[in-house]
Amino acid sequence: MELKLLDQTSYPHDGYGAGSGTIDEYIYECPCGKGTVIYEKDNIPGFRDRSIHSTCKPCGEKYDFGRGTATQKN
Repeated sequence: MELKLLDQTSYPHDGYGAGSGTIDEYIYECPCGKGTVIYEKDNIPGFRDRSIHSTCKPCGEKYDFGRGTATQKN
């Protein structure tokens, strides 16, 4: 299922010696509507890390999250 985007922010980052970049954060509405799903992505040369987590424990146990999506766990 598609999640509703609530907010999007981009923060500048000096980098780690390979140049500067940004850290982008996307906040989505949780499938139940009671929490949020936060997707964070590093856009820094040489560092392409990303993380995603839910602030709602029941949905975190029930769904696997992607960038703006939720799929029910088997």
